[in-house]
Amino acid sequence: MKQKTPKQAGGGKAAAPTPRIAKVATVALRHPIDGALRNPLFKWSEKITLLVFVGTEDGTIGVGEAWCALGSPAPIEAFIKNDVEPELIGQDVTLSEAIVKSFRRRTALSSRKSETDKALSAIDIALWDIKGKLARMPVWRLLGGCDARVRAYASGGLYRDGQSPEAFAEVHAREVRSGFGAVKIKVGGASLPEDVARVGALREAIGPDATLMVDGVASLSVPRATELARALVPFRIKWFEQPLVNENIEGLAAVRRDGGLPIAGNENEAGLDAFRRLIGSGAVDYVQFDPVVSGGFTEGRKIAALAEAYHLPVTIHHSNSVVSMLANVHLAAAVPNCDSIEYHMIHRQLFGEVPADWLTAKDGHLTAPEAPGLGVDLSAYVPW
Repeated sequence: MKQKTPKQAGGGKAAAPTPRIAKVATVALRHPIDGALRNPLFKWSEKITLLVFVGTEDGTIGVGEAWCALGSPAPIEAFIKNDVEPELIGQDVTLSEAIVKSFRRRTALSSRKSETDKALSAIDIALWDIKGKLARMPVWRLLGGCDARVRAYASGGLYRDGQSPEAFAEVHAREVRSGFGAVKIKVGGASLPEDVARVGALREAIGPDATLMVDGVASLSVPRATELARALVPFRIKWFEQPLVNENIEGLAAVRRDGGLPIAGNENEAGLDAFRRLIGSGAVDYVQFDPVVSGGFTEGRKIAALAEAYHLPVTIHHSNSVVSMLANVHLAAAVPNCDSIEYHMIHRQLFGEVPADWLTAKDGHLTAPEAPGLGVDLSAYVPW
């Protein structure tokens, strides 16, 4: 008996072939920042945004972002041009999982794991942007969809020499009152009494009901992190974020056990296996990651699912452009266990490229957009 063709069997038209990747390009944007501001490790004088564009044969363009901090973007750009682009040309844009798998396999023997993680993050976000445009759906719905309302908190809280605790507190209390209801600040960059004074002044300024988090920026030792955590317990801290370097998982578990504060981490970690070790060691109460660091949407969904299996919430880090911000919003709206996303009050590059109400907090929430893909049009920055 003659087999039916897919068109005959389906009773309709055969599916159109999906477009394939034709072009890949990077664009690095530099943004000056007030050099008087610092976190516990360094001062900010410039922020680099590394955008990655993927174009298909039919002219559809997707955009992603690669994490780029404390150094030139040139090595990552060269890696994408010389190592990544040749492997992507001709690939089916809908097979992001296959592309991720291929690159993950290569990192097993590669000396460029860090570059691969960053490049893969940007490429994956761009592919999902394209898939959303092709499907005429926002990425968060394409990923599964859970809740369009996403809880966001104001973030910054950097140190400024000569600023009093009271002046510091008023700046960030205004952020809470502007519609967020929650704020995160840096700690660990001053003496213990100074940090306690800053946190105490801010708690008094925002009142007992607003949410307050602190971030150690991986700058502390286990004894100092534990001492600081204990000193901050009276101020009702929601979490103490990344007090230690990524590698010290055992130390982080000790700070969590002995410091008396919930722990969040680790924003600059990449790879599902790294998060398996972090969660399995009982080191965190909130699993924190960043899509532009940890592998985009494809890996982000897996990290969220892993955390869900341990009955843990996730919180998503952001500190750069509108691309990473929208990636956070879409991913947070798609997974069932996202507690919150970060809204950085300083690093807001290209936010003017989307309608203002998209990124305006109301009652502590943002609403995921309904536009196809990520929802942002950065065609003016495309280099081809």
